[in-house]
Parts: sequence; structure tokens; C-alpha cells
Amino acid sequence: MTIITRDNFETCSNALQATALDATSLAASSLPPDLAFHRSMDQSLAHDLDSLSTRVLELTNRIIRLSNKDNAANFGRLEDEEDVVDEFSRNVVDAMEGMLERTDSALDEFLGRKKAPAIQVPDTLPDSRRKNEPKKRVLPRGRLDPTITHASHLPKPQLKFRYLHPNTDESPYIPAALIAHKWCAKVPLGYIFEDNFSRSEQSIQNEEDGEAEKKKRTLHPYYYELMHPAYPDHIFDPPSNPVRPSSLEGLSKTTSPSRPFTFVANSKDFLSFANTLTSVTELAVDLEHHSYRSYRGFLALMQVSTRQEDFIIDLLVPDIREGLRQRKGKPPAKSEDEKMANDAGEIVARIFADPTVVKVFHGADSDIVWLQQDFNIFVVGLFDTFHASKLLELSKHSLANLLETYCEFVPDKRYQLADWRIRPLPVEMLAYAQSDTHFLLYIYDRLRLALVEKATSQFASDSSPDSMPTATGSGTDPYTFIRSVLARSARTSLRLYEVEAYDALGGSGSGGWDTLARKWNKVALTASGGLDYNSNNGNGITSVSVAVYRAIHRWREDVAREEDESTRYVLPTHHLFLMAERPPSSSSDLVSLFDRAGGGIGAVPPVLRRRTGELVDAVKSAIDSVAVTLKQSTEPEVAETATGGVSADVSSTVPSSRNNEIVSTDIESRLWSIPASSPCSVTSRSILFSSTQAKASAFHQAIAYTAAHSTSTLMPNATDRFRGIAERIHRTLVIAPVVSVPTTIAKVCFTSNTSRPLNVTLHEMGKPTSTPCEPAGQIEIPFVPEHQRQSRSSVHPYAPIEDDTIVVVGQAGARQRKRKRERNKGTISQTRSDSAAVGGDREAEVEAFDYSSVPNLLDGGDKKERTSEENDRKKKKPRQSKVSRPPMQANIRAGPRDQREVKSGNKTHTFK
Repeated sequence: MTIITRDNFETCSNALQATALDATSLAASSLPPDLAFHRSMDQSLAHDLDSLSTRVLELTNRIIRLSNKDNAANFGRLEDEEDVVDEFSRNVVDAMEGMLERTDSALDEFLGRKKAPAIQVPDTLPDSRRKNEPKKRVLPRGRLDPTITHASHLPKPQLKFRYLHPNTDESPYIPAALIAHKWCAKVPLGYIFEDNFSRSEQSIQNEEDGEAEKKKRTLHPYYYELMHPAYPDHIFDPPSNPVRPSSLEGLSKTTSPSRPFTFVANSKDFLSFANTLTSVTELAVDLEHHSYRSYRGFLALMQVSTRQEDFIIDLLVPDIREGLRQRKGKPPAKSEDEKMANDAGEIVARIFADPTVVKVFHGADSDIVWLQQDFNIFVVGLFDTFHASKLLELSKHSLANLLETYCEFVPDKRYQLADWRIRPLPVEMLAYAQSDTHFLLYIYDRLRLALVEKATSQFASDSSPDSMPTATGSGTDPYTFIRSVLARSARTSLRLYEVEAYDALGGSGSGGWDTLARKWNKVALTASGGLDYNSNNGNGITSVSVAVYRAIHRWREDVAREEDESTRYVLPTHHLFLMAERPPSSSSDLVSLFDRAGGGIGAVPPVLRRRTGELVDAVKSAIDSVAVTLKQSTEPEVAETATGGVSADVSSTVPSSRNNEIVSTDIESRLWSIPASSPCSVTSRSILFSSTQAKASAFHQAIAYTAAHSTSTLMPNATDRFRGIAERIHRTLVIAPVVSVPTTIAKVCFTSNTSRPLNVTLHEMGKPTSTPCEPAGQIEIPFVPEHQRQSRSSVHPYAPIEDDTIVVVGQAGARQRKRKRERNKGTISQTRSDSAAVGGDREAEVEAFDYSSVPNLLDGGDKKERTSEENDRKKKKPRQSKVSRPPMQANIRAGPRDQREVKSGNKTHTFK
């Protein structure tokens, strides 16, 4: 067996390829096409073919397994001819392509063509360490106990706080007026110092809005120190081989963590913790905040880790909380515990403001604001690992991803939203809190090494220094990315706590009604989507849903401030939108919105259950205000005519059914307005089809609400009111026939001395007028009841015929027979006359027909008796002679009598 080496590799490769090619050519050219026939005739040939095929398949399977040793499970085994034909592409071609790709990659790396990655992220441990290290912990699944996420039975700890910012106080946050001393200051407290920033700082400043930057420069007490940082040298000197901290195994109740932590819950331990911080230069800090049972929220826990020890500080202890709070006019300590807490609080505040002590946070945007809100503590010298992960372009930027990448620790993120007011804290929650800072300094070292490696490799691959994004302008600086992280962290430290005022009019702000509607994609409830803009005056009128939504949102905000609860605890947001769509009219209606399967009324929030009447009253007031506003805005409007600008009150006039005069009605009773093609160019203001459609819709929605629930003050006597509306609707019923009138003479206009619209008839429309008007279209003819109609002869014998286009529906054959019968009687005469003006056209004059004598379809009266003439016209159908047919059972013999007669009881003794 020849051993393949570097010297004879080419010779062996050529010999192997030549042998394989010769064998393939021989098999393709020498074997007969009817090999199956010869195989069946010669048993020895069949045996030789089977053994040779088995050997070739075994060699092929071995080559596939050897070439894809790490991924052999993805390739099947070739057993017979069908496997070779069907699975050749997947098992052979894909395997060879993968082997050749890995060969090319190995050759490129061996020849120096392939460079190592700039950031070395360990994906797996070496075999030697994997044996000693414990197995990777599997993330537990399932929901936590509801008592851990929302411990509703706990009393509010903020009731024991010595100071709590009033929820109703919306005055701006001015730190210079609150803190008594500025630690590690380069510029005195309250003094605004401006100078020319460096180019890098100026470029960072331009990213912010001008007004926001001016506000920070004016209000932030450490603005100058943060924009002119003085970082220690050790921040740019990461250890080449960082020491990984001990693992955490304290995630069960039966075990304790391998590295114990110190739980600080009294003034003495708090002072000892503060003295420990005076001797360190690096800190890892994290905070736990609670906001569900408080309007503004408060800090409940602080985790701090040094290189040697972990601390968890209980911020719900009144002495510790008051000691951390920095403020002017702080009263002197009354006891030894208070004095120790105040001294410890000053030490912690000074260390957080000291730029020589690096404070390592991850995602410190909220932490910076919470420290200012609760304790007036400001952070200088921040290193945010979130910005470092962004610059390194990692796949994910969460703390859990960093812990899993660098420390192979998977935190249980279910406790991230736990109720941190629980005392004593469970072991699982303490272990989770410790893990947030336990590995953070080690991650800080690894990230700094990666930043230096990235800057070095990027400079080595590109000789042009201008192509390198730096924070200092120097392309050769290996710490340029560390400086970029520090600059971004300084911008994070410049964040200021802002007391948000409630904007009831515009709904702006993070908690405003407009912001909430946009966040939930409720376009109809936003500031722009819930307004109807009138084309006349441009005033915005809110709809009923928007008014109810704003009223409920304002009620929720006021109650949350009053009871010091979060708005979502008072009323969940999804129920807020549900009430806006279905306004409750009573407490029972409101409670029914919270019904759920198996839950009953238990889903109603406790605060809302006690104050349902207040919310229902707020909804009613909002609907009533919208109804009043819309009623005032839909008063009769004045429209101008197309001729002389004379105005006429058309929006409040409808035809009368009794005296053919135009009478005035309320606008909400209008159903149809004057058609657009009416003889006059009058702007229509119909509440159904005009520009006021949205206002009318909102008005009728409010009226429907008040009518359905009988609680509105607008309509004290709803029955009489609706009866009057029904009568006006009946009087406004008109027939709108299509009358073909010449457009040259059918014109109607208003004269200058007219105080009301003219009652124009068809006879008067035939007269020409000299005043130019718009062409006429469909004319509205008032509906006249049957008992008020007059025959044509009683009005005027020569009055023109008014065709009301009443169509009598009947049979076409009967109509033709009627005309033929009347023609025979001589009732219709044909008159012919020559007319020279029209070129000799002949017209047939038909006898005028009195339409008043014809029953109207809208009458609906009693049926009239048929006249003798109509009885004569009715032909009787000839009676057809019936042909006698034998009955069906004529030839069938009748059954026995006892089977043909109706039986009563058992007279025939059929049943025994």
C-alpha cells in the first residue's frame, strides 16, 4: 500500500484519476445493452456483477463519510441502483462540493490568503476545558407564579418613604435648585460655562436638536464635566488575559451561589458598603425599578459588583433611601442610623460623579433618569457595554446575549418583570439580580480587548487613516473605538429627568392620548383622525368616539395620580379603546365589558370597581358635550344664489304637503335635500349627503346613545320629540318625477325683492324669463293626499295637464284590448292638420286624461267598487266541458266492509 505524501501526491492523484477514467470508459463501451438478459442466462456473470456493485457502493459510502465526517448525518447510504439514480445529487454531488469548499478554505488559510477575524468570540470551549466545566444550563420555561410578577397583596412601600414627589406637581425638574453640593466639579454648581468644543465633541453635539442641547447645557449640573471628560489611564489598558469570575449556581432553593453576595438592608451595612467603594476604580452597576403600583415608579434594588464582591442594596429601606437622596435643606440626622445612612449616601453620590472611577452599565438610558428622579444622583465616567456591542456589530446587543457569548451563562429573563417589592426576596430573584452585575466587569474587559483588536486590524488592513471612523481624529490610535464608546456613554449620562405635564388639548407626551392612539394604531382616535373640519369656518369638531376616548383617558390619568397607581393598573389600555368604541351607559354595562370565560367580574381592576360611577358620568358628560356642540354647529345655514348673491334659507326648508308652500323644519329631521340638478344653483346642506356628513353622523350617534339609554338632558320628552320628527318626515315625502323640460325656458331664479323661495309650478316654468339661471333638471312635485286633490275641470277648464308620471301597472294585452274597444265606440278621434311651420308634420291630438280620477299608488286607501263599464270589459272565459272519466278505482273490487269502515275500539275482534 502506497503512502501518500507531499512529494508523491500529484503522481498518485493523476494515477487515480486515470484508473477511474479507464474503468468508466471500459464499462460504458464493453458492456452489452441487454445486460439484464445475459445476467439471467449466466449465473456466474450475475454473481460477479453483484459482488463488484457491492464493492463500488461500499467504497463510495466510505468516501462520502470520510469527506463529510462532521456532517455525515445529513447524507444517506447508497444501497442499490435506485439510490444511486435518485440520491446521486444529494449524497454524492453535495458531499463533493462541501469537501472541495473546505479544501479551498484550508489552502487559503495555509497560504495566508484568509485573515483571522478581528473579533475573537469563543463559540465553544476546548475539549480539555469542556470536561471540567459544568454543562450549559437550559433556560427554564413556563410562566412564573402570578404572586411573583404582581404581588397585589403587598402594602405599598412608598407609604413609608420619608419623601415622595407629589404626583400632581408638574413643575420642571431643575437640579441646581435641588442638590446641595456638586461633587468632583470643574465648574461650580449653577454656573453655565461655554467654550469652543473640539471637532469630535462638536460633531456629536450636532446630532442633537438645538433646543434640547441648550436645555441640557442650562439644566444639567455636570454638562461641562461630561463634555470635557478626563478618563483614567487604566480604562485604555485592558488585561490581555481577563480572569473569568466564578460561576453562579444559586438558581434553586436547595443550593447557594458559589460566590456569596452581601445583602445591604440596614444603615450599618450600607456604610460598610460605601467605604468599600472608596478603594476601587471600577464598578458594575444595575438597578431594578418598579412602576406597576406607582404613578411615577421608584427604584427597589441596586446591584453593585467589584472585582472581589457583589452587593445587593435594598432601596425600600427608608433610612437607606433617605440617605441616598441628595437635596438642599436636608434636616440633620436624629439617630445614629440616620447619620450613617447620610454619610454613606454622600460617599455613593461622590463616587458616581467621580470620572476616575469607571461605572460600567448596560443600557443605562433608564438607569440615569431613575437615579436623578429618586436620589438626585448623576453619573460621570460611564462605560455603557451596549454602545460597545453596537460598535463591534454583534448580532444581538442585550445583556443576556453578552452573558451567553462571553460567560456561557443563560439568565432567567422571566424575572426581569418580577415584582421587586417582595420582601424577603426569593432565592431565584436574588440570583437573577446578582447575575446582572456579577459578570459585567469581565464582559467589560473582553469588550475593550475586542475594540482594540478591531481598531488595530482595521488600521493594518487599510493604510489610509481617513477611512477609519475615530472619535479623536487620529487614524493610528488603537483606542479610537474605546473613545467612541466613552463619548456615546457621555451623551447617555447627559439625559435629564423630565416631569411630564398632561396635555389634555393636544395629547402630546409619552403618556398623552394622541401618543397612545398612534402607538396602538388607532388612527380614528388621534388628534388629526378624530376631527371633522367644516369648509365654512375651519373649526374642528370631535366625534363621539374621540370625545369618549379623551374623557376616559383623562379620568384614568387623574385617578392614577390621586391613588398613586399606574394608569394601566387603573384601567388596561385595551379596555380603554374598547370603552371608546362601546361607551357604557351604566355601571352594569361597564362591568360587562370585562367579562371573560370563567372569570366573571374578577377581571375588573380594583380601582375601577370602586369608581365605576365616576367613569360612567365622565362618558355621559363627554357625549352630552358633543351633542350640544354639534347642534350649535348645524344651525340653518345661508347659501347664496348664482345670480345676484341674494341669500335664501334653504337648509331649513322643505315642501309642505297641504298648501304647497315651503315650511321650515329642524335640520336633524331632513332626509333629502334639494337635488344637485335643481333649477337653482343653491348650495345644499343635507346632513346625509353633503359636506356636513361627518357632523351629522356624530350628532345622530349622540342622539342614538341618549335615546337608547334615556339619560340625555337634551330631550326631556323623547316620545313627543320623536313623534314630531316622524310627522315632519311624513310631510316631507315628495315624488321626484323625471320631467323633460326644455333647458332654454325651464329656469327658476330668485328675484331681488323675494324674502323666501318661490313656489314655482310647471305652468309658470313655461314662461321665459330674462334673468339668467342654471338649467333645470328633476323637479320635486309635492305629494298631495287623495282627499285634497281636485279634478282638472274644477281648477280651470283650460289649465295645462300636469303629468305626475303615475304608472298604472297592468297587462299589456288588456291595455291593447281597451284601446281597440274605445276606438270602435268612437271615443278616440284622429285629427290631422297641415302645418307649414314644421314642414307639413302631422300630430295626433289625444283626448286629455284626468289623472286625478286615477287611484294613486301612495294612497293606500280602501279598494273602490268596480264600475259597470269595467264589469262589461271583463270577459268571462268560456266554460270548458268536462269529459267524464272513470274513477281511479272503477275496475278495482272494493275491499271488505270491516276494512272500509272506520273502526272504533276493537269491534271486529281483529286483535285478541
